[in-house]
Amino acid sequence: MIFFLNLLLLLQGPGGTQTPDARSTVTRALPLLQQSADEFVKHQACVSCHHNILPILMLRQARARGVSIDSSVLEAVEKKTFAELRNVDSLDRAVQAATLNDPTPNDSYLLMAAGATGIGPDLTTAVYARRLASWQRDGHWVTSDFRPPHSSSEFTATATAIRAMRLYMPEELISLRNQSFAKARQWMSSNPPLSTEDAAFRLMGFVWASAPKKEIQTAERDLLAMQQTDGGWAQLRTYESDAYSTGQALYALAEAGMPVREMSWSKGARFLVSSQKPDGSWQVHTRMLSPATVSPPYFETGFPYKHDQFLSYAGSCWAVMALLRDLPDLGSIQSPDLQSTATQSTSDAWIRTALFGSVSQLRTLLDAGLDANTATKSGTSLLMMSVTDPAKVQFLLSRGANAKARSTLGTDALTVAASYRGTSASIRLLLAASAAADPPDTVHIRNSPLTLAAMSGDVANVRALLDGGATATAGALSEAVTFGYPDVVQALVRAEADPTITDSSGINLLHWATITNRSALIPVLAKMRVPVNDLDNNGFSPLMYAATLDFGETQTMRALLKAGADPKLANKDGKNAIQQAVALKHTQMIPILSSGSK
Repeated sequence: MIFFLNLLLLLQGPGGTQTPDARSTVTRALPLLQQSADEFVKHQACVSCHHNILPILMLRQARARGVSIDSSVLEAVEKKTFAELRNVDSLDRAVQAATLNDPTPNDSYLLMAAGATGIGPDLTTAVYARRLASWQRDGHWVTSDFRPPHSSSEFTATATAIRAMRLYMPEELISLRNQSFAKARQWMSSNPPLSTEDAAFRLMGFVWASAPKKEIQTAERDLLAMQQTDGGWAQLRTYESDAYSTGQALYALAEAGMPVREMSWSKGARFLVSSQKPDGSWQVHTRMLSPATVSPPYFETGFPYKHDQFLSYAGSCWAVMALLRDLPDLGSIQSPDLQSTATQSTSDAWIRTALFGSVSQLRTLLDAGLDANTATKSGTSLLMMSVTDPAKVQFLLSRGANAKARSTLGTDALTVAASYRGTSASIRLLLAASAAADPPDTVHIRNSPLTLAAMSGDVANVRALLDGGATATAGALSEAVTFGYPDVVQALVRAEADPTITDSSGINLLHWATITNRSALIPVLAKMRVPVNDLDNNGFSPLMYAATLDFGETQTMRALLKAGADPKLANKDGKNAIQQAVALKHTQMIPILSSGSK
C-alpha cells in the first residue's frame, strides 16, 4: 500500500501538493545523516542538539510519512538520548538536578524529542517541565549556549521551553504554565528578531503557546520578510542563503499552517532541492571561527565539511524536516519499548503530593502516619521534593524533617532549592535549620547550591546563600558570566569572588563575556579592573574575539571600545581587530572598529 502511495506522489506534477523531487531529495539525504548520527552517539557521551535531538525529530517525522529509515540507528540515538528519562533512578536524578546544565535548550529539546518519540508524561518529565517554568526571566529564557546560529538565540530558548511545557507540564500546574505562556508571548511581541533563527523560533513559539491569530500572522510576516531573492533564508541579512536557515524557516511556516503550495514556501523548498550536494548533504558555514574552546572537542563522524560539519549536519536535518512537510502524514509508529521504563512508581501519592500538591494535602498524609523524613531508595526526601513551596518546607521542618539529610548522590534539600528560581524563602528556612551552605569536603556533587543559584540568575537566592556562609567561588562567578547576570556577578564579587581569574588558556572574564556575547557585563567587569586588553594563549584580546564572532549585532564590541579596548592590538598572526573583521568580511563591524582606533 505504501509503495503505491509513494509512486503516486512521485508522479504528481506541479499541480499536486508535493514539491518536485522532495521525496527523492529526502531519500538521498538520509543515509549519510543516519551514518553520522550512529557514529556520533558511539563516541560522544553528551546529548547534543545537532546529532541527538534533531535526528530523532527528523527520523520520527520521516517514518510517519512513509519514508524508509534505519530503525537500528534511531534506536541507538534514542537509547543514548533518553537515558536520563528511562533509568531506574530517573526521578531521583531529576528532582536532585543531578545532571542540570542548562534547562534551555538542553532539557527543553530533550522533552521535545521525548514527545516526538511517544514517551508519555510521568513524574520525571513533570519535574523537568516545572524546573523549566521556574527559570523564566521577564517572559523569556536565557541559554548558556552561545554557538550561533543554533542554540544561542533567546527566541530558541523561549520557544523550546514553551513546547516542552505544553507537552509535559503536570496538570496541577496548568495555571502556572498558562501564566508563563502569556509572559512569553508578551516578550516575543516586544522584541524584534535579528536573525532567521530568532524569527523562525519566534513564530513557532507563538504557535506552540496557542497565541492569537494576529500575533502568529505578525511573526509569519517578519519571517517571510527575511526570504532572499533565491528563495532561501540566510542566518543573517548580509549572508547568503543556506539550508540551515531555509529549512528552519520553512519548518516554522509549516508549523504555523502555511500551505506547501504557497509561493514563498515553494520557492524555499526549490532552493533546498537545488542546493543539495550529490552525496545528499548540504554545506552550511559555521560562524564559530574563534580558537577558544567552547564545546566538546570536534571529531569526525563521517559527515563532510570538516569544521563546518556539525552545523552542516544540523542544517541538513532542518532541510529534510522541511521537505518532509511536503509529504502526507501516515501516522507515527511508536515502539512500545521506548515508553518510559523508570521503575519508580508514579502512583505513590506522597511523591506527587510533595512535588505538586498543597501544604494541606501534605499535612493530611503526615497526619495519617507518613514520616516527615520519608525518602526514596536513592534518598530523595519529602523535603527535597517540596522545596519550591516554602509553606511545605516550613511544615516539614516543624514535623522533624532533617535539613541535613543527603541522598546517595550527595544532594541535600538546599541544593535542590537552589536549582530553581524564586526559592529564597525556602533556602533561608533550610539554612536556619542547619543545612550546609557549602557541601562538605567529603561530598562530591555536580554543582554547589551557590553555583546553581548563579546559573539560574536568581540574585535573591545568591544573597541568601552568601548570608548563610556560602563561599563565593570562581565556579559560581564564571557561571554568572556565562549566563549573563550582572547583578549576580556584582553580588559574588562583593562577597570576595576574584573577578581577575583566568583559565588555563589565559582567558579572563572579559574574554569570556565577549565569547558568550554578554554585552551588559562588559562595563561591570571593566569597572572591576578586569584587564580589557589582555591577550590569551591564542593571542586574542577580548576585542579580537568580538571582531571574529558575528552574533548579528555589535553591542559587545561597542561596550569593549568604550571600556578602553585597543583595536590596533595585534594577535599572533599580526592581525589587529580591524584587519580581522576585514578578513572575515564582517562589514558592519569595520566602521565601528575604525572609529574606535582614532
